[in-house]
Amino acid sequence: MILPSRELMPVIRAALERGQRVRMTVTGSSMLPFLRDCDVVELEPASAPRLGDMVLVQVARPGAAERYVLHRIVRVEAGAAFFIRGDAQRHGEGPFTSDAVLGRVTIAWRNGHARALDRGAWRFAGCVWIVCAPSGLLLLRLVALSREYGRAAGRPHRWPGD
Repeated sequence: MILPSRELMPVIRAALERGQRVRMTVTGSSMLPFLRDCDVVELEPASAPRLGDMVLVQVARPGAAERYVLHRIVRVEAGAAFFIRGDAQRHGEGPFTSDAVLGRVTIAWRNGHARALDRGAWRFAGCVWIVCAPSGLLLLRLVALSREYGRAAGRPHRWPGD
C-alpha cells in the first residue's frame, strides 16, 4: 500500500519525536548513486545533524503544499542553519533550522543488503561526493550512458552490491 505523504509524514514525525526509529521506502532519483527508487531507509531522530548526513526535511514554502525531501546536508552555518541538496542535483535548498529536520538516515537496504550510511566507508563516500558534486554529476551521466550501452549490447550494468 502506498500512502500519500500528507498522511504518512505526521505518523513518521510523531514516531521520530518519541525517539523511535522508522523505516520507509524512498522514491525518486535525487539521491543517486547512494539511494535509488524503492530502496528502504531507516531513520533515527536527528539530535545533532552534521555535514554529510542524509536527512528527512520538511520544506515549507509560503502558499505551497507541505513537501518532504530526503537529501544530504551540504553546508552548515553557525551550527544552526542547514543547506541540503540531492546527490544527483546541481542546486540545493536552505537554509533550514533543526526544527525542519525530522530524522537522519542510518541504514539503507537494497536487494536485501544493508549499508550503514551514517558511518564508515559509506559516510566517507558521501562527504567526498559533496566536495566533488560537479564531477559526481558527470560521473552519474557516464554511468547512465554505460547502462544504456550495456542494455543495447545485451549486458545489464550492475551496481556493486546488486
